[in-house]
Amino acid sequence: MNSKKIIGITGYSGCGKTTLLKKIIPLMVLQNIKVGSLKHAHHDIELDIPGKDSYELRKAGAQQTIIACDKRYALIKETPDIPANLKTLINQFTDVDVILVEGFKDEQMPKIMCHREKNQKPLFVDDFTIAIASDEPLITSLPVLDINQPEQIVNFINSYLFKC
Repeated sequence: MNSKKIIGITGYSGCGKTTLLKKIIPLMVLQNIKVGSLKHAHHDIELDIPGKDSYELRKAGAQQTIIACDKRYALIKETPDIPANLKTLINQFTDVDVILVEGFKDEQMPKIMCHREKNQKPLFVDDFTIAIASDEPLITSLPVLDINQPEQIVNFINSYLFKC
């Protein structure tokens, strides 16, 4: 994809992608790894608040709107005719060591597939799947990580991305 270090966390809805990310991100931060996160949403998202100036300026036709305060800023870019692709989104990140991508399961990036027995879904594995995070033993040629052991998953990610 490019020179940025990227790992996808993929799987079906309800398999624990966000829950897993909420556990592994702080562990990586404790290791002084600067983490960026990118989440795919399957529905139209609205980040701004109707009635606020920034919302009104965007609705008036601004193609890009930045909302800023002293501690953070957000860029909202309208893409009605050309949906943003993963490469474009990844290129928005600066000053991070790794980008953890939630979703985008069909993209060509290294990914860890989340699987939970209760979902009763088949494994979604492709040529870019590097491991499966699961709550049950699986028969597969891929490494199977315990989805309930975030330290194990962080160690796997670090060894995969930062091979020394």
